Amino acid sequence: MINWGNIPLNSIVPFFIDTFDGGTGASVDWSGIAVTDIEIFKGTSMTQRASDAGVVLLDTDGISLDGITGIGGFSIDTSDNTDAGFYVAGAFYTVVVASVTIDAQTVNFVAGTFYLTPAT
Repeated sequence: MINWGNIPLNSIVPFFIDTFDGGTGASVDWSGIAVTDIEIFKGTSMTQRASDAGVVLLDTDGISLDGITGIGGFSIDTSDNTDAGFYVAGAFYTVVVASVTIDAQTVNFVAGTFYLTPAT
């Protein structure tokens, strides 16, 4: 999990994810990752952001970044206001990846957290 700490509002926040074989520990790619698998929660609310706009898979598909097996990723653009008022300075965010496949297993995990500060 990545804790980005304080991030200025209107920033793009990258998340790099490493994935491993459950038996051997070798690097393997996740499969079927989509922006709809990425959920963003504000504060302690159990309601995730309603829109996937502003979430982008890195290296086109989020798999094997720069050809490196086992490294995937995505980014979140906190300037995207499709879900009006969701991203605000002074709020804490938790990013969850839900129901992706790694080593033939369905996996859910917390990718990271960040706190938005006023834009600089």
